[in-house]
Amino acid sequence: MMGWNGGMMNGYVIGMGFIGWLVQLALFIAVIYLAFVLIKRVNNKSEDTNRYELILKERFARGDITEEEYNKMKKVLHD
Repeated sequence: MMGWNGGMMNGYVIGMGFIGWLVQLALFIAVIYLAFVLIKRVNNKSEDTNRYELILKERFARGDITEEEYNKMKKVLHD
């Protein structure tokens, strides 16, 4: 039977369209969030490496470690 809205499925289709829109919005937000987290993680790793390399240079400058130890530790930091 046809209802006052012109068809039996109109209400269902409109409801699914709204739910579909919400799902797409949620997925879009999730993708943006994941990209933000990954970029932040990569930046933190490079900042940590720079900080550790600075400490390593200071130890070498003070004479706490030899040149061989310095080069070995520097290689480990960059791997």
